[in-house]
Amino acid sequence: MRDLLIITPTRQRQANAQRLIDAVDATATAQTDLILAVDDDDIGSYAGLRAGRHMVACGPRMTCIQWTNLLAKDYGPQYRTLASLGDDHVPETLGWDAALLGAIDAMGGTGIVYGNDTLQGPNLPTAPVVSSGIPAALGWFMYPDLIHFFADNVWKDLGERAGCLRYLPNVIIRHHHFMFGTAPADATYAEAAPAWAADEAAYAAWCRGAGPGDVEKVRKLCAGAS
Repeated sequence: MRDLLIITPTRQRQANAQRLIDAVDATATAQTDLILAVDDDDIGSYAGLRAGRHMVACGPRMTCIQWTNLLAKDYGPQYRTLASLGDDHVPETLGWDAALLGAIDAMGGTGIVYGNDTLQGPNLPTAPVVSSGIPAALGWFMYPDLIHFFADNVWKDLGERAGCLRYLPNVIIRHHHFMFGTAPADATYAEAAPAWAADEAAYAAWCRGAGPGDVEKVRKLCAGAS
């Protein structure tokens, strides 16, 4: 079993995808792999991608949430942890993966950990590493009623309420985003934007409904691990 699989849906952003591949190769020190998810109607725009040892999954067009959950289900049993990074994230700290894995190990092998994305910092785990037993217990890695947004809010709520969330401020996984002026606005951002209201409502519904039960599943998993 390998240490960590990074799952990254990407669309119309070959340059971003290549930047992420190169950053993982330059900074990862654990047994860490990356899989990019590319819609089949967009695969042509990635013709020049140099993936090296990393993987590219191609299939019918899906949302970020759907792609992430599909690949987590398919590949999760082969890895002890899973990570969700956007194609606009860039790991910068040498050994960032080993540091986050170490934080999970310190919790007994089950937990949700995240570094500093330089935008949200401790406020949200925009690029979390999650022990693979958690999505296996929940039946999902990203809450499936969402389209694009608020998955990080769900992760934070799960981790805080189950007592298994850790933030490592010195581990930099920089988030380049147009809302903060660190990336250009593009069609991919624009296409996602209309989902905000529906995802906000879905997150609120989860908090009122399934959320407490999901927290209890994670809490029991943590208790079993310890």
